[in-house]
Amino acid sequence: MMDHSSPYVSFCFTTYKRKDYLKSTLESVRAQTFSNFEAIISDNDPEQSGRSVVEGMNDSRFKYFANEENLGMKKSFNRSLEKSCGQYIVMIADDDPVYPDMLETLMRLKDQHPEFGMFLGACNWFCTHPEIAKLYKLKVGTNSMMADKEIDTVETYSASDFLINFFNFNIFPTYLWSTGMIKRDILMEKGGVPDYNTAFLGDYAYLSVLASHSGCAVINRALGHQTIHTQNFGRAQNEQIKTAAVNFIQYVSAKINGVKDWPKIEKHMRKFVALWVVSHLNFLHRYYKLYPPEEPVNLNAIEKDIFKQDFMQPFQLKFLLKKHTPLLHDFMVLQNKKFKKALN
Repeated sequence: MMDHSSPYVSFCFTTYKRKDYLKSTLESVRAQTFSNFEAIISDNDPEQSGRSVVEGMNDSRFKYFANEENLGMKKSFNRSLEKSCGQYIVMIADDDPVYPDMLETLMRLKDQHPEFGMFLGACNWFCTHPEIAKLYKLKVGTNSMMADKEIDTVETYSASDFLINFFNFNIFPTYLWSTGMIKRDILMEKGGVPDYNTAFLGDYAYLSVLASHSGCAVINRALGHQTIHTQNFGRAQNEQIKTAAVNFIQYVSAKINGVKDWPKIEKHMRKFVALWVVSHLNFLHRYYKLYPPEEPVNLNAIEKDIFKQDFMQPFQLKFLLKKHTPLLHDFMVLQNKKFKKALN
């Protein structure tokens, strides 16, 4: 029988008043075929709504810590990290369950490529409602976000190669930090979960900063899914969009500017952030048409403010095309992809 007194992997959670999602995700962790782990749950609800869920697991590997006040997502994640003791860390949101073979797959990847400090799998998106699925142009239920390659394809990246491909979505069409496993020593050396005054883009800052240490080994297998529902972060934090764009660049730059090919990487990073802003603002326009906010939201003022940033100005035309003529925009993007493919 495996000794769980010194867990090899720590799942680090934060949660806030989402008992049903938390229960489902904890059950997905408990179902892991690799069982030498612990799960640390940091509850941001002062009323401790998550306690009964964790204690109901009736499993000593699941450890509950209540915060006296809502610390915010990033600080709560870092509190769970402080309470953990695994050699490897998985940061995981309370609504993003992992698949049973997730740890086993990443442990095998680690054994095959021990020279790396980060091991990453693909993910799926799971849309809970038809309206939400339509907004993302997806189907209700599971949508694959794996790369267009053979399943279980393994690729290894140096730090600089990972960052260039990461910021251009050449590895996967989207990323989920809960399908990745990080060496604890690297995570602590880099300062834990990035905290730059917003939760926006936090998982991307996390993965890019940690990969800058010693690169990453990647497997093209979905190891969990991101749940897309009406309560996802980002629907009501519009004042943080500019903060995220500016602070992400500053934070990541300060952490990784010594990596090889940094000037080239920096250009890709700035483009990545600009395209995220364009995409997110356009998503909000569609979202508010479907779910009108209780109080009016002035997106135009937010847009005007953020496009004053130098790195955003080259992308203003793209934003306006996507906002006012989305079909034309999508057609132009498709033709550009075909042209680049033909050149290759």
